[in-house]
Amino acid sequence: MITNRPGHRWIALVLLCAVPACENPPETLGPDNHVEVTNLVGHFQLTVDNIQNVSTVMTFKWQNPGQYADIQHLSFIPHGTALLIIKDAADSVRYDGELLYELDDRTVGIGVPGEWTVTFSLDESVGEINVILDAAYAPD
Repeated sequence: MITNRPGHRWIALVLLCAVPACENPPETLGPDNHVEVTNLVGHFQLTVDNIQNVSTVMTFKWQNPGQYADIQHLSFIPHGTALLIIKDAADSVRYDGELLYELDDRTVGIGVPGEWTVTFSLDESVGEINVILDAAYAPD
């Protein structure tokens, strides 16, 4: 015997309404995201807030007089993918990782000082970005 339960209809209706929301096209960054870039010799910071289903790639040139970059991750991306890729002046990848929350890290290998490339790649990301890079040197 099949019974018709009114509660099941509500669950089905909620699920039907929720599915199209997952199919919304990705957004780009705009004024509501309060994108702030500090790009100084030896110091770089990117902050972005109110990220909602954003897919984009942002690339910056940064003057790093050091052989490394110390990375301070303060980002929170609970949904989607957010990557940080750092290349040194010789175009060698020195860092390729996800944006994380409360992590201190450093680029790998001895990099070539000069104009480094800093790329942020977001794919259907939700959350906020706060990444700080500082020039660093090999220990004596």
